[in-house]
Amino acid sequence: MPRLWTPGRRRLLLLLAGLAFGGESAYWWWSTRTDAYTDNAYVVGNITPISSDVTGQVVALFVDDNMIVKPGDPIAQINPVEFQIAVDQALADYQQAGHAADAADVTTRYTTDDRKSMLIAAQAKRAEAEQAVQAANVAVQTHTRLHEKEKEVLGALQAQMPGLVALQRNAQYYYQRFESLAKSGDVPGQEFDNREAAYRSAIAKVESLRSDIKGAERQVLASELQLQEASVRLEQSRKALANTDATVGRAEAEQMQLTVAADTAMGLRNQQTLAEAKLRQAKLDLSNTLIRAPRAGVVSRRTIQVGKTVEAHEPFLSIVPLDFENIWIVANMRENQMPNIRVGQAVKVTVDAIAEQAFDGWVESVAGGSGAVFSLFPPDNATGNFVRVVQRLPVRIRFAHKENFQNRIRPGMSTRITIDTTRYVRKSTHEW
Repeated sequence: MPRLWTPGRRRLLLLLAGLAFGGESAYWWWSTRTDAYTDNAYVVGNITPISSDVTGQVVALFVDDNMIVKPGDPIAQINPVEFQIAVDQALADYQQAGHAADAADVTTRYTTDDRKSMLIAAQAKRAEAEQAVQAANVAVQTHTRLHEKEKEVLGALQAQMPGLVALQRNAQYYYQRFESLAKSGDVPGQEFDNREAAYRSAIAKVESLRSDIKGAERQVLASELQLQEASVRLEQSRKALANTDATVGRAEAEQMQLTVAADTAMGLRNQQTLAEAKLRQAKLDLSNTLIRAPRAGVVSRRTIQVGKTVEAHEPFLSIVPLDFENIWIVANMRENQMPNIRVGQAVKVTVDAIAEQAFDGWVESVAGGSGAVFSLFPPDNATGNFVRVVQRLPVRIRFAHKENFQNRIRPGMSTRITIDTTRYVRKSTHEW
């Protein structure tokens, strides 16, 4: 029977074992120089607190803890009755404000037309009154000149009377003298007849002048009456002009009512706008009585029940996201591991709860400081005894996969990560 463990085979096995150990040691040595590993890493996510925008009693509940919801899924229903009443009241107020504003617009339009017509009519009457005053003034001036001329004519006639009277007396004297001479035969009869004709002519001239004076006196009196009538008409036209001025003034003052009416209409339109805003707010409050999920995720920490009154803006449950857009890993790396870590490097991720699966990732960013400086009591190494402690910097790591593995990766889970500092899977304009 041949021997199984000959010296040659024994040396071969020892050589293979040594090579395997050496290769493993070389791989471990190389990986420790190129890889950065830590098990101080956890899944973090954008947990969304859910609250109500209105205060009210819960009448229906559609979710429970650990349920997975999609965006828009109903979560809870708040009693909508009082909010519907508020909508109805706001709608009635809006409609009433609209009717009042419409009526104010109509009133403003008719008031504008009426007041403008009044002003135009008053201005037209004032123009007519001004023309009447001018015409009456012209008539007064005309009759004044005519009266003065009639008085001049009368004066001229009256000035002729003394001369004609003297001529009449002289003619009478000669007539009487020649009458006695003619009876005695001292003068011829023809001479007496001439004297008598001259006397009769002087008497006729005096009578004619007296008649002309009486006519001129009547003309002066008539022209004076006409002047008085023209003066009365002038005074009346001036009073009428003053009245039309007052009417125009009132019409111009009433133009202010147009501004008042327009301001009133604008105020009512503003009230309608306010009522419309209140109506929109009431409708919004009514729609907010049905609370919906703003994003997909797992319902957690539910504190409401049917019949409980929820206060506005007070969270009553949380939605934990499951998509890789809203969850990532925060790995707290030792500061002596950071010299070779850069944004964009490849990362291998293992989740303690999913031991059978490894995940690819990449370094997205590095925190602005170590975790200690953001603690409640950050260290102050300038006081007391100094103890050097290796600090850790939070490094954010994103999953390279598009979908969550069976929706099993949840915020808070422990992970182990290995950063390959020699391989980049993303490009970045900055190193950290």
